[in-house]
Amino acid sequence: MDRIAAMNAFVRVVEAGNFTKAADTLDVPNATVTRLIQHLEQALEVRLLHRTTRAVTLTPEGASYYERVVRLLADLADIESSTKLSRGKPAGKVRVETAVAIGTMVILPALAEFYRDYPEVEVELSVGNRRSDLVAEGIDCAIRAGKISEQMIVARQIGSFCFTTCATPSFLQAHGTPKTPEELVARPTVGLLSAETGRPLPFRFSDGTSDSAFTPSHKLIVNDTNSYLAAGLAGLGVIQAPAYAVHAAVKAGQLVALLEDWRTPRSPVHVLYSPNRYLSAKVRVFIDWAVTLFERHDHLRRV
Repeated sequence: MDRIAAMNAFVRVVEAGNFTKAADTLDVPNATVTRLIQHLEQALEVRLLHRTTRAVTLTPEGASYYERVVRLLADLADIESSTKLSRGKPAGKVRVETAVAIGTMVILPALAEFYRDYPEVEVELSVGNRRSDLVAEGIDCAIRAGKISEQMIVARQIGSFCFTTCATPSFLQAHGTPKTPEELVARPTVGLLSAETGRPLPFRFSDGTSDSAFTPSHKLIVNDTNSYLAAGLAGLGVIQAPAYAVHAAVKAGQLVALLEDWRTPRSPVHVLYSPNRYLSAKVRVFIDWAVTLFERHDHLRRV
């Protein structure tokens, strides 16, 4: 039995809550994880886990063993990470999760430069609006916009962005240009669903002395920023989108920025990772690269 592999499988089962999820995050068959745990229990001559059809829980001996094994695996990762960093060659797979717009508009266009610096690192990028359980699903880090609601997660702010209210020139020609936020009520708008609440994000404005927020009766509601931008470019209504997502279209004249005397609040962007996992060399260099990427982005740098 590979004792380290068995320990790692045991930790993944505990953190994932079941054998199937653990096997998925380790990219091995379910039977392999089951066999490793069985061999580990046989070698230790103690039961580590209570198994039912619905859940896996720790025995008292398993809980004690888990705490010590987590520290041991962290120490081993530390040794490996330090050695690889000294060689300047971080290697292996990094599992990253982010929202669609950040993934497609920010991370992917710049990823070639990361590969030039770290050719032996493989990035598995998951883009979408679903907020996964980082620990249970074996995700090394996530880049997320907005407030962080997760507990027991390290959240490092790496950027922020404001919103731009805009519409196409043809839409404004047909419906008129609003001069105040209140005038948006009389015009078609497009809504963007919040990944956190499942409801359309309100349009927010500030004139420097007071803030206002309201949710118009939208003609269309979509659930990701790329679709939101596409709806705006199609002239389906006024949108209030992240500035980094629409700045190119505004610069090209495809969209017209509206109500620029009314500011919008900035939304923070964080990189998240589990505090129970040592940051290996491959994860550390990816996070450091993401920090630099956001710092040099005109519409995403932290202010």
